[in-house]
Amino acid sequence: MKQILILLLTLLLPLSLWAQERIISGTITDENGQSMPGVSVLVKGTTKGTVTDLNGKFSLNVNASDKLVISYIGYMTVEQDVSNKTKLDLSMAVNDELLDEIVVVGYGVQKKSHLTGAVAKIKNEGLADIPVSRVDQALYGQLAGLQIQNTNGEAGSSPYIQVRGMSTINAGKGPLIVVDGYPIPDDLSGIDMNDVASIEVLKDAASAAIYGSRGANGVIMITTKSGGKDKMDISFRSNVGMKTPALSIDLYSPQSWLEYVATKSNVSDKDQARLDAMEQLGTATDWQDATMRAGKTQNYQLSVSGSSGKTNYYVSGSYFSEQGIMLADNYEKFAMRVKLQTKLSDRLEMGFNINPSFTNNDRINVGIHDVLRNSPWLPVWHTAETAELTGKTEGELAMENDFRDVYGQSLSNTSNVNGYAKLTGREKNEQKLRGFFNTNLKLNLMEGMDFKTSIGVYATQRDRTTYQNSWAHRNGQAATEASYNGQRVIDMLNENILTYSKEFGNHSIDALAGFTYQKTQIKESEVEANNFLTDKIKTLNAGTIIGGETSGSEHVLMSYLSRASYAYKGKYLLSASIRWDGSSRFGPANKYGFFPSVSAGWRVTEENFMAGIKPLVSDLKLRVSYGATGNNGIPNYGYLANIGPSNYVLGDDAIVSGYKQTNLGNPSLSWERTFEFDAGFDLGLFNDRFIMGFDYYDATSDQLLLELPIPSVTGFTSLWVNQGKVKNTGIELELTTVNIQKADFSWSSSLTFATTRNELLEFGGDDVLIQTVDPKRPNDFITRVGEPIVQFYGYKMKSELSEEEMNVYWPIGVESLSVYVEDLDGDGKITEADKVPLGKPFPDFTWGITNNVRYKNLDLSFTFQGSEGASVFNLDPYYYETQWKGDDNALDLPAETRDQVALKSLTDYHVQDASYIALRNLTIGYNIPVNKFIRKARVYFSGSNLIYLAADNYTSLNPEGINQYTDSPLLYGYQRGANPLAKTYSAGITLDF
Repeated sequence: MKQILILLLTLLLPLSLWAQERIISGTITDENGQSMPGVSVLVKGTTKGTVTDLNGKFSLNVNASDKLVISYIGYMTVEQDVSNKTKLDLSMAVNDELLDEIVVVGYGVQKKSHLTGAVAKIKNEGLADIPVSRVDQALYGQLAGLQIQNTNGEAGSSPYIQVRGMSTINAGKGPLIVVDGYPIPDDLSGIDMNDVASIEVLKDAASAAIYGSRGANGVIMITTKSGGKDKMDISFRSNVGMKTPALSIDLYSPQSWLEYVATKSNVSDKDQARLDAMEQLGTATDWQDATMRAGKTQNYQLSVSGSSGKTNYYVSGSYFSEQGIMLADNYEKFAMRVKLQTKLSDRLEMGFNINPSFTNNDRINVGIHDVLRNSPWLPVWHTAETAELTGKTEGELAMENDFRDVYGQSLSNTSNVNGYAKLTGREKNEQKLRGFFNTNLKLNLMEGMDFKTSIGVYATQRDRTTYQNSWAHRNGQAATEASYNGQRVIDMLNENILTYSKEFGNHSIDALAGFTYQKTQIKESEVEANNFLTDKIKTLNAGTIIGGETSGSEHVLMSYLSRASYAYKGKYLLSASIRWDGSSRFGPANKYGFFPSVSAGWRVTEENFMAGIKPLVSDLKLRVSYGATGNNGIPNYGYLANIGPSNYVLGDDAIVSGYKQTNLGNPSLSWERTFEFDAGFDLGLFNDRFIMGFDYYDATSDQLLLELPIPSVTGFTSLWVNQGKVKNTGIELELTTVNIQKADFSWSSSLTFATTRNELLEFGGDDVLIQTVDPKRPNDFITRVGEPIVQFYGYKMKSELSEEEMNVYWPIGVESLSVYVEDLDGDGKITEADKVPLGKPFPDFTWGITNNVRYKNLDLSFTFQGSEGASVFNLDPYYYETQWKGDDNALDLPAETRDQVALKSLTDYHVQDASYIALRNLTIGYNIPVNKFIRKARVYFSGSNLIYLAADNYTSLNPEGINQYTDSPLLYGYQRGANPLAKTYSAGITLDF
């Protein structure tokens, strides 16, 4: 028995020693033997750990069975078994894959360390948690030089996107969108954010020149997710939320107006009688509450990815729905993606990318200014009391004209229907079916040389219908009308690219050459009808057809392209590209455009003289580039004299059908070009805990494609010409810091900052152009050489009219339509000579700050973004306030001051500061401990625009809401009835199996 006990003790003793805790200590150094502070030393599978001190030393209580995970940003992660160790000294190796992060560029990829152009990249790490309906809406403040404005708060609406300012007048203004290498003739609304792997923006001409005639406004490149792991991954993501207005308008209620007027002594008997009648009526409506709601959102996505033998796959399906803030505003999207890449042999690969999607959008068919302008005493629906007073039916929509005789007074100020009727009764629906299919073959010809050919189709079918109900217009059934507009776009692309990559000794070369052919066909049809007998049957044949037309056009772009990049010892970098574009939009003499670029870089930290300070300066690269891009964004057949159908009167009033010339042709019409210089640097300090990128750019666009006004005696109003020159200069800064990096706590920050200065250098032979819009509410825009491409123009307001001068207190909130203005030239008269530029719609600078914090299983991310220095011509107060011109449209003012006033719309009264600061995103998440069947489980709360601070003098619902005359940069900056910005809250869950 004794021997057995001794044997058992002998066997168990190693186990007890194995489980006993001990202290392990050591020193962590880099490849040069320098100590590394802040390195994470963590017991694998736990939150137990420590970080190295200033001398790179650490100590930690461990068990012999533990495994340590040693990690640091920019270095290879190391795992070490404790076993019987009490001392552990390690030298960490630089993670070349991280330092040489792959960046997607035109027609290929490039190591970030070898990049010589201005390319910004962001990975989809948390962007999918942001409660927005589109990819571009998640990018606020994330990338320097990328300006995004939420100009329309409608559900699912496209924001306005600019890269490095406005460089054109009448040609295409938006950046080129490239999805998985395919330049699409569309926006980003068909793409699910959950499918996106990364987003790159090619900002300078050297980077975008490979896209030639479409690169002048920058290039946004979307790379979607692919399969890769041997094991199948299944992911489910879902979030639900709600949205409310981020801003509101402070307007008078009947009670607050009565209290205000009670303090006045100069109220006329007529006005007082109306005020008494309104008080006796006793109704009150906040039209913001009556026409807005807490909109609901929901999003679901399921994806399956992995690898099966020689085939990588990614398959996903998603559904998204969103109720807008305004009633009648709804949006939903169904999307699917199938992405396969298979190896047919050792040398041949084949890929497929399929992405169908469908969107259904009930849109707002009336300006919000027209919805909210109703008198606050007017009820939405007739109550029993108002029905008895007016002779209407209880529950019927109430109109101001119903109250023309109430208690002996007429309260009506307009014959228009109320805002609720306009909003819900003027229907507009838009459905869009998209189909994207692309397949490619890649053949390895020899070591380092591949040939890839691809064929793709991007097709869309958009159907838009409208219907105006009889109760949505003051003319009733006679005003019923409907329309249908359909558009089909089929875009076909063939690309053939030969690439070569070789390293030999201290030299490395990457080169490509290719040919692409892209053809876009567009067909449209439109039918209009009116005079419907009933609102219950809304098909067009139920009314009287009053018009219809069909049209079709096509555009072909044929291109040759080439690029070569060279690196010597990985530190001296040179890259050059060329592209020839042939476009059917230009005449035979100017059909082809040539777009070259060259760039160079110097990785200073690879020099021997930097070795002594390399732990401090871990990376320093200087970059410079120059290149040319173009713009061909004009109508198809723009250089030709086109003809269209027309009716002629011949003989005895006989009407015959025929054709007439519709425009003047210009066979000399040519490409718009942008030449851009860019200089910058990339800096990393303290082993890349501090990373900064800086760029200065100077871009000049000449031969502007300008639709020039011409004398009407020609029989036409405009002619497409190449005239004008615009310059944009600015700086961009991107900064990333790792503030704290510990085993169970980390905090990193990033900052973006960008400025753009816009200047018109030439303008079609003229030095100045002043344009007036909306003759009923006139306001002026000025375009003048030597100044920004567009500015607001008018009089400087001196003061508003006093209450004594107006002596009017009905309707509620009444204000004079005119104000006193300044006599700037001092001649005692108010003339055109007193008008001056009043502001510009472009910001002086934009910025964004993002912080990411992690504590154990809890994470927090938030982004503040802002814009400073832009102005907006906000005409909304004209409608929200009740404007009054005075008797006979002239104020009853003394003769000496009568000539010192002007309409508000011609002054800076409506020019308001469009600056803002917004909490664009806040996400709080928690990673739930999981079992072996679930790889990851995360719950989170997310919000957007939870804080939105507009300028003090901004008086509407969206300072970004430039929504009128947006097709003309020379009238840019006008706001009337923009949909409100949304403040969004959502909660979600992510499950990975």
